[in-house]
Amino acid sequence: MDMILLDWTRMGKTYCLAGVVVDDLDVRVVRPLRVQFRDAPVRNVGWSPFLVDGHQRWEVVELVGAVPAEPQPPHLEDVWVRELRWRGRMVAPKERRRLLAATATASNGSLFGEVFTATRTGAYLTPGAGERSLATVVVPARAVSFGACWREGAAEPDVRVKLPVPGLGERALAVKDHHLLLRAAQAEPNLDRQTALLDDLVRQMGEQVAVRLGLSRSFQNTDGPASAAACWLMADGFFSLSDPES
Repeated sequence: MDMILLDWTRMGKTYCLAGVVVDDLDVRVVRPLRVQFRDAPVRNVGWSPFLVDGHQRWEVVELVGAVPAEPQPPHLEDVWVRELRWRGRMVAPKERRRLLAATATASNGSLFGEVFTATRTGAYLTPGAGERSLATVVVPARAVSFGACWREGAAEPDVRVKLPVPGLGERALAVKDHHLLLRAAQAEPNLDRQTALLDDLVRQMGEQVAVRLGLSRSFQNTDGPASAAACWLMADGFFSLSDPES
């Protein structure tokens, strides 16, 4: 089964990957997981940089031995795979725009098939609820703004983005877009200048940008309920609609 890589997000020192499988006219979102860890209590083991670095979003990759994982709503895109086999080709910009449109949720529909619980700045779903964990929304670039801080003991800065989320209004979401974060960090060592550059990079994408939103694996957070686990809304990727580059 071939997948077009769309979401490349940071998960500690590893990466979480997701993409689309195109069958005739059907577009299906999948998240490949390493079958070696199918018995792990939580599906939070990512892909090593050794296996992924050097590749790009929009690249075609074969999911070797792919089989659907047992459903764990809202994460219904999971598939177990033996390995990733890179095909060495990219999809054309016209096809990229079509795929972003195909993964967008209707403006009058629920993003993930369930009503969010909103906190002061974020939002989450209860584990076991929802119909999907990945979706695309289109927002004005001018409504997107980044901020960051260093948390004690953290290996990387905590980068957040404020943007309007359908049905929720403005939210401040954790940014997991590996390519965008890497581009800013390589250009600017200073954290304040990095966030300013992130603002500029998104503005350069055009008047409107496609934002890939995702839900975290279930975990507790000080911004939410004291005793219940939650799947938190995150910003997984930012794309120009006119030229969805890698």
